[in-house]
Amino acid sequence: MNAAGPTAQAVGVHIDRVTQLQDSIDEQCQMLFNSLGYLHRKAGMVQVTPDIPVTQQNANSASAEEFKTRTQEIANDICRQAKKIDALIDSLPGVSVSKSDQEREFVELSKEDEAATHELEEAGREARALLEEISGTLKEIADNAGKQTGSPNAASDISCQ
Repeated sequence: MNAAGPTAQAVGVHIDRVTQLQDSIDEQCQMLFNSLGYLHRKAGMVQVTPDIPVTQQNANSASAEEFKTRTQEIANDICRQAKKIDALIDSLPGVSVSKSDQEREFVELSKEDEAATHELEEAGREARALLEEISGTLKEIADNAGKQTGSPNAASDISCQ
């Protein structure tokens, strides 16, 4: 199986969508956190019951009109981000695929994985066999070189490992 084939490209696209989804969720969490901070800092004090009067105003509060406009903008931004998240979720692979199709794809991917594992194991066996052959050839060359120079330990002076 070619690692740069369509399957690898499709997986890359899916991972990009998941990353986009994660980033969008992080962005929405940040929006929610910031909006709560804004509401806390800029909300004016309002008397809730006639028995408990407002004794102190929020010095940093925004005007009622400004507060209403800004909170509407915040709500729109949060809704827009939620729609973006929904669209990303809908674009994820498998969302609109039936369970039997997902199972069939899983079986197919398992077979591809098994074939790749066997291919890797075979390549490892071939590599070990080549290593043994090369080591034997180098030892033979070292033995022959020792006979030509007359050194009895020439073969043992050369390490093949």
